[in-house]
Amino acid sequence: MLNLLVRKENHGIEPHGDKGRRKEADAYFTVEAAVIVPIVLFLFVMIIYMSFYLYDRCVMTQDFYILSYRQSLEKGTADRSSTGEIHNQTGNKLFMLSGFDGSASSGGMIRVTGQARMDVPLPGAGSFFPMETDWALSAQGQARRTDPPKAYRKVRRIMNLSKEALSHNKD
Repeated sequence: MLNLLVRKENHGIEPHGDKGRRKEADAYFTVEAAVIVPIVLFLFVMIIYMSFYLYDRCVMTQDFYILSYRQSLEKGTADRSSTGEIHNQTGNKLFMLSGFDGSASSGGMIRVTGQARMDVPLPGAGSFFPMETDWALSAQGQARRTDPPKAYRKVRRIMNLSKEALSHNKD
């Protein structure tokens, strides 16, 4: 205990032997920094890459839903969401992705799907941390095919028929 008090008083410097001799300092801060700083730096880089990944996924999901919703309002069953239209919608908003591929399907539900890969350049990280160097990314947007004017006409026709039936019952 007395040795610890002496170290605190001398600010980590212990004299060895005579006053003319060299003094030595503890090096545990250097060892801790050599271990902790790379780990903290690695965690910051991983947080940044995860943020990019989540951003790209959110943008893809949003754009695919917009495309499917636009097509659900169109009359007819022809599929107009092509790969070119998908690329036009996403534009330059997506970054750090490779191998982007999008497709659309129509029917009762309009589905627009897309896949991509994000390359994570972490050389040697596979041996230190068990992880993939490219992350798969997929998103989907879907909307039910609707015809608002047709639905409004049906409701209006039912209301008119019910009014006529009620007026005939009163007479």
